[in-house]
Amino acid sequence: MKTAVKILKWMHCLLIGLVIIPEGKAQDFSNFKELKPFTYSGTLEARSMFYSATGIANRRQPLSYLFSGNPTIGIYGFQIPVSFSFSESDRSFRQPFNQFGMSPNYKWITLHAGYRNLSFSPYTLGGHTMLGGGFELNPGKLRVGFMYGRLSRATTIDTTSQSLVPFSFSRKGYAAKLGYGSDRNFLEFSYLNAKDDPQSKPLGVPQQLDVISPAKNDVFGYSFKVTLLKNLFLESTGAFSLYTNDINSPLNLDSVDSDLLKKARKYFIINATSEYYTAFSGSFGYRVKNYGIKVGYKRIEPEFKTMGAYFFNSDLENWTISPNVTLWKGKVRFNGSIGLQHDNLKKQKTAQNKRIIASANAGVELTKALGLDVVYTNFSDNQRPQTARFADSLRIVQTTQTIGLMPRYFILRPETTHAISGSVNFSSLNDFNNYFDAQATSRNITTNQYFINYNLSFIKKQLSLFMNLNNTTLKGQGLSNRYTGITLGGNSTLLKQKMQTGLSVTLTDALGNGQKSYILNGSGNLGYLVSRSQRLGFNIFLTNNNTNTFNALQSNFTETRAELSYQFKF
Repeated sequence: MKTAVKILKWMHCLLIGLVIIPEGKAQDFSNFKELKPFTYSGTLEARSMFYSATGIANRRQPLSYLFSGNPTIGIYGFQIPVSFSFSESDRSFRQPFNQFGMSPNYKWITLHAGYRNLSFSPYTLGGHTMLGGGFELNPGKLRVGFMYGRLSRATTIDTTSQSLVPFSFSRKGYAAKLGYGSDRNFLEFSYLNAKDDPQSKPLGVPQQLDVISPAKNDVFGYSFKVTLLKNLFLESTGAFSLYTNDINSPLNLDSVDSDLLKKARKYFIINATSEYYTAFSGSFGYRVKNYGIKVGYKRIEPEFKTMGAYFFNSDLENWTISPNVTLWKGKVRFNGSIGLQHDNLKKQKTAQNKRIIASANAGVELTKALGLDVVYTNFSDNQRPQTARFADSLRIVQTTQTIGLMPRYFILRPETTHAISGSVNFSSLNDFNNYFDAQATSRNITTNQYFINYNLSFIKKQLSLFMNLNNTTLKGQGLSNRYTGITLGGNSTLLKQKMQTGLSVTLTDALGNGQKSYILNGSGNLGYLVSRSQRLGFNIFLTNNNTNTFNALQSNFTETRAELSYQFKF
């Protein structure tokens, strides 16, 4: 009898989850006895806002209020968050029940129900949200997974505004995976079958805009990893996608010159609108505790697509080498990547774009107090004519480089802490194209940024002061901007940590194309903990813009905002 009661409770909990539980992490039923049947927590907040402006029209109401809350209800370990807000101009109540889901698990069994975001393979079911049900079984080294449901719902025409957003059909499908192995050595296959429902087409679509056809997709994917001699590894992921753009097309496949598609006709319903694409990536590397190297290759054919993923960068092939090293007990760190990339894999474009892709970052701990980080990226484009010759003035040769230096220095003492950090960044876009002649105006763009930060903390007094200096310059053809600023401020905790205060002031000197302006931004905050669950807060913000440009778009103005808030946690 007791066993039957336990089973009924478990089923009751599962039904609650299927009906009302929002999307969340997988729930472990192995500790079901320890779970509380009902819990609640959350925050309620009341906020009053004051606003005034001179020199410009008011951009908000002089006085407004907002009452909001984020309660969360828990039922046997499942969390149901709800949010609401009321203001002088809006009333809303939001709950995520239109996107609910759960993934309970027991030992090596995981069930999926509702809205789930799964990934069996990056090219089959790769992070696409699906409304449906499924399971994953992982007894030992065996890997089994299945998911069935709706990938996207049909859209309808906005009858209120009579506007037509590009509609889509209701799309349903299923995905499965089967594999065996561990994290170091495994082999896994996956499959996706998805199809648009022609009957879900919205009514009232004008004939001239009726250009979207229901499609169908079958994708076969694989992934594996092999570890050799403990330190060598070989891994790869690939897929073959068979995509039919119009399942209602009357055109026969005999009109298509593709032996592969004609052979696939024996197993799949395809027609003359069917196409196939391939995607492949793999790497081979060597890894030990302090260093490693990896050689990678990727090839994704033009227009590669799958209904199980949202977006792909296609028509690319690249080779990369990625070394990494850590020396002297972690005091020196380096990892980088350099490679070649090109598009136009099927020679269908009039030009081929070749790129050098490189990035690197390094960190050095010179002493216990002094350290330095360096970042470098380089992306070079070189486009050359292929199937058709055209004027040299249309060639594209560009290089984008970024160099960043970030030093830091700390002084740690019992009563005070000093932290000094800086950042220097140089970015450049170099255009090597001479559109008219060698004397043509340069089209290069350079950006230089400099930052210095200083923070002084008085530990016992619970007081911290900070300063920031920054300068940014941007130069290019017909472009010359410079921004220089300083920020001063501090934070303090008083009354046995019940009161928190803060003050910050920023002055920016902006110069752009001969026009100069000064921008002052100030802010202050004060918070008081009435109790563990109650907090009062006050914030004030000031903006003053002073420019010597006399036009409607850049006038002198001052804005002041203030907020008074009360927060209750339960």
